[in-house]
Amino acid sequence: MRWIWQQPGWPDFRYDKSALEDRELAFRINSERLAGSFDALPMASREDATVDLMLSEAIKTSAIEGEDLDRESVRSSLLSLITSDTLPANSDQKAAGAASLLVDVRKNWQTSLTHDLLGKWQSMAVPEQRFRPILRGVYRNDPSPMQIMSGPYGREQVHYEAPPATRVPDEMGGFVDWYNQTGPLGEDNAKNGIARAGIAHLWFEVIHPFDDGNGRVGRAIADHALSQSLGYPTTACLATAMEADKKAYYLQLEKASRGSLDVNFWLDYFADTIIKAQAIAREEVNFVVSKTRFYAAYGNQLNNRQARMVSRVFAEGRKGFEGGITTRKYEAITKCPNRTASRDLSNLVAKGIIIPLPGGGRTTRYELAITEPAQSGLMRK
Repeated sequence: MRWIWQQPGWPDFRYDKSALEDRELAFRINSERLAGSFDALPMASREDATVDLMLSEAIKTSAIEGEDLDRESVRSSLLSLITSDTLPANSDQKAAGAASLLVDVRKNWQTSLTHDLLGKWQSMAVPEQRFRPILRGVYRNDPSPMQIMSGPYGREQVHYEAPPATRVPDEMGGFVDWYNQTGPLGEDNAKNGIARAGIAHLWFEVIHPFDDGNGRVGRAIADHALSQSLGYPTTACLATAMEADKKAYYLQLEKASRGSLDVNFWLDYFADTIIKAQAIAREEVNFVVSKTRFYAAYGNQLNNRQARMVSRVFAEGRKGFEGGITTRKYEAITKCPNRTASRDLSNLVAKGIIIPLPGGGRTTRYELAITEPAQSGLMRK
């Protein structure tokens, strides 16, 4: 018996509920504090914070699978979906799909899982590709083994093999029934939020029911479960936290998939990751607050070129502008000559709007002068 789904008693997962109690409490308190921070923001800033959180998640959940998305295309799709429930014309398919998945999970957090809903999410995660035919919206039916492998051709290492396609309908039927029965409206809602979300994610990944997109849908299910446990959409940046140490994420999944039905080690990792995800969410909210404060202090002191540069820096998100602001970057962003760029930057330094970074060498680098918000007070492990 090599895989967890071959164990006697599958899928009767076992875990120590008391081992998660401290992080379950921290998760709920952090969620309330984050929700309070959102409510305290002006409406426009609240929308910015929501978009920034979802932008990070959309990009990182795809990055875990090795896909790089264009940040501005994802942002444009998110804004359009949130404000008008439509996608921009001629939008990038991958960016639009990633944005659509995040928005749909957020909107449908109260909805019970169904096979159709999961198929819809998978179709969003995996846009139609002309030269790579993939089943979309339905479970896999290829009789050949569904394996996760790495390594060069002829020397591949099999990290995991999922149940055969003939078993998928029954396996997914059992999973969906369990998920809905353990939800807030189910008959067995005794499981806490972290355990239910962690087991749901692992269980779905073990079945691996789709041709492609299983990781992205599985992380969406975890977000869905966490939201249901709270009674409102979670702001935890789970995919962002997982992508920050992608190797550990895959290693823990592989260990759990090869192990027994005792999932304490997996849930321990998952619970720690959720707390980290909430810390990331707090950083995102603080970033929006800082941006709001920046524009309140300096917005009317910027000329059109300077405003364009500042907007571009903020578009990079909480991690900031890699390498800082330089004269050359300013020229490229604003399409102005070197002399104008130097004059604009000197003007911003004189006003205290940008500050030089240390160790710039021959090229002076700058960063925006941003007032940091107060510390979050989030609970940690």
